[in-house]
Amino acid sequence: MKNIGILIIAAILAFTACRKDIDKVIVEETPYIPEILKRWEQKVENVNGDLTGFVADEFGAPVPAASVKLGNLTTTTDAYGHFFFTNVQMNAKGSFVRVEKPGYFPGSRRFFAVKAAENRVKIELMVKDFSGSFDAAAGGTINVTGGGTIAFGPNSIQMEDGTPFSGTVKVASKWLDPTDPRTLDRMPGNLQGVNLLSEEVVMATYGMIVAELESETGEKLNILKGKTATIKTPVPASLLASAPAQIPLWSYNETYGMWAEEGVSRLENGSYVAEVSHFSYWNHDFQDPLVAFTATFVDANGTPLENYQVVIRQPGTSLYGTGQTCDLGIVSGLVPQGYNLELEVRGLCGEVLYTVPIGPFSNNVDLGVIVIPASVLNATTLTGQLVDCDGDPVQNGLVIFKFNGQTVYEYTNGAPFNVTFSTCAATTDIEVVGVDLGAALQSDPINVAPGGTTDLGDISVCDVQLQNFIRITVNGVTAVYTPAAAFIDSSGVDTYFNYYDQNNQVYLWFLVKGQTVGNYDGSTGNYFEVINDGPNNWTFQAASGSFFDNCEITAYGNTGEPIIGTFGGLLTNNGVQPPQTVMVTGDFNIIRNF
Repeated sequence: MKNIGILIIAAILAFTACRKDIDKVIVEETPYIPEILKRWEQKVENVNGDLTGFVADEFGAPVPAASVKLGNLTTTTDAYGHFFFTNVQMNAKGSFVRVEKPGYFPGSRRFFAVKAAENRVKIELMVKDFSGSFDAAAGGTINVTGGGTIAFGPNSIQMEDGTPFSGTVKVASKWLDPTDPRTLDRMPGNLQGVNLLSEEVVMATYGMIVAELESETGEKLNILKGKTATIKTPVPASLLASAPAQIPLWSYNETYGMWAEEGVSRLENGSYVAEVSHFSYWNHDFQDPLVAFTATFVDANGTPLENYQVVIRQPGTSLYGTGQTCDLGIVSGLVPQGYNLELEVRGLCGEVLYTVPIGPFSNNVDLGVIVIPASVLNATTLTGQLVDCDGDPVQNGLVIFKFNGQTVYEYTNGAPFNVTFSTCAATTDIEVVGVDLGAALQSDPINVAPGGTTDLGDISVCDVQLQNFIRITVNGVTAVYTPAAAFIDSSGVDTYFNYYDQNNQVYLWFLVKGQTVGNYDGSTGNYFEVINDGPNNWTFQAASGSFFDNCEITAYGNTGEPIIGTFGGLLTNNGVQPPQTVMVTGDFNIIRNF
């Protein structure tokens, strides 16, 4: 697979990067859909290909074991926060991918698939902290994390079935600063919406707010039908001079992956104030007609520039959008019609390498091929080969390059790797680590100087233990499942271990009654719900009891430390006919994140 770098930011100007062709998005119903979206007709242009994504937390760290949905396809992020959809169909007029993980607000991205290219997205998940609360009968005002408030009236909350709720309401909320570039990674969808006339428009945000409500027992709550809450969000000082007295108010809809115009926000004492009838995301935005935009970036030799950030801004404002070049050097998407714009090419560390004025555009535009001089690219090319303990090529590998707080990833399939990316002006060395995903091993770090081309030769991936995996062996066949996850169930006592990959029909889920090292043999409350591996024709059921004959946890670390154990026993495999009794052995090593 192609290297994916710091991946694409879906932006105010609604960009995408590329990879190989994809399909019509299938979406699920949600309890609330604005009427204008019911009237809106999605434009469709199906293309086939791949989607590669990177999911990070608010500190930029990879988020493993997150659930990812593209249309009717589902997968999970690996131990390094990546997900992959290979040879699927997407909509070039707007595809939608959604990411969920307990403890975080849902993340999503709307992107424009490019034919015959590697489509890439980056999604940053925000922690969902239910630190605010009020009594439903009395109402109350909540301070929003980051800035702003939400005021709830008395007796204005309902349960999922529409029944009025009484009791304590817990609130998780966050304000997204429109001048913070990280907002473009954290916001849902992109800044594309449907206005009151059911027209598609591109938007320029003056700030967003997200909130979720729940009871003390975790039941989902929302605003009672016929009631409203008052949201108040600050306008940053750099935008205040251009902020209108009134601005359209938009809600985000998870079914369509689009913003819908639903009202008006009023500027009062440096903040936008609005009445809202439901949650999750609300947004204060200008709207402009849009035109399609594309450009291809190459170096002086005609080589496509991959993993470079492209920024298009409105000069003199804090409003801009970004995208990331793909393996073909292409960026495409939507930009506002009729504006003088400025195009920047940036490296992974955010430094501006190239600037040129563009626009205004009255119609769809292809800027063609833009050549960036080699003298400004800060390019480093690294080549090499991952080999296992026997010196053979690693068939399921990953190379990780780290420098100045940045990370570039390159997945390999037995062939040598050849990776080019931009480094920072202050970069003095690049750390390289190879991973054998199949054997759950990694190499010792290698340090290399930036700039030019360096051949690292054979990198031995041997003897250093990988983490966040479950490994199972049956009749000499070994399968490694990563990223595996561990978590505590609602009882606060039991430890669950799981791995889930719907695309390949792989499901692992078992439980031990405890949170310490020790022996968990037999069926004394320990059990597995499912162990199914479609490609290997494994569907296991306990031959006796409800758990493995032998299970031992040898390490149960604190948060950030590993939980390590082994298991095994006779199980019935119903994945073959007639069913067979087989010996199953396995082990796991999973970093504790609770």
